[in-house]
Amino acid sequence: MTALTAVLAALAAGYGLGRYKPLHRVSDWANWHRYGKRPTGPRRWAVYAVLSAENIGWLIAHPVQGWDAWKHRHDPPPARGPALTFTARTRAPEEPTR
Repeated sequence: MTALTAVLAALAAGYGLGRYKPLHRVSDWANWHRYGKRPTGPRRWAVYAVLSAENIGWLIAHPVQGWDAWKHRHDPPPARGPALTFTARTRAPEEPTR
């Protein structure tokens, strides 16, 4: 019975954390500070610690895409397409209505 209670408590805790999404909220907080007004002091350290952990987690989860992005980080920009051309369309003058 104790094992069943422990399993149910773990499931309830997991469900609660999944609904609350604390890591998503922390990530949103860090991105808000990073791209908003620049943080200073300990808040800056916390922001960059969260963003670094987020980047390292992404690299661990996607090693091939990370390596490919690293290899192509200094590629020149793609060539520009041809300039747009516009043709002038003339409309027949409208007769005034009275």
